[in-house]
Amino acid sequence: MIEVMIAMVLTAVAIMGIIALYVTQTKASNFSRHSTEAAMLAQDKIERMRTSLGSAGVWPTETSINERGSASGIFTRATTMTAQTNYWDMLVTVTWADDGQTHTVTQYARRGL
Repeated sequence: MIEVMIAMVLTAVAIMGIIALYVTQTKASNFSRHSTEAAMLAQDKIERMRTSLGSAGVWPTETSINERGSASGIFTRATTMTAQTNYWDMLVTVTWADDGQTHTVTQYARRGL
């Protein structure tokens, strides 16, 4: 009888460990996915700024956008374009909240005048 109880305790400990591992892996997977999506949103905006004839200054901040850049998402994308002597400085910052923490991806690029 004692052998069965020990086996049950060991099985319960193993199952709790597997569940904890699954939770940790899920959180890491979500963070990785959101980081990649944020980097793609920033790169997309940089490419649009490179091909447009936009003016210097702070472009409108896009709030609550999803991974495709449309409405109803978790991302906020802020854009700044500054004219220098022979080029434009472009800065795109994408932020989002994940598990109560705010994360940021920033991309910087230059475009000739």
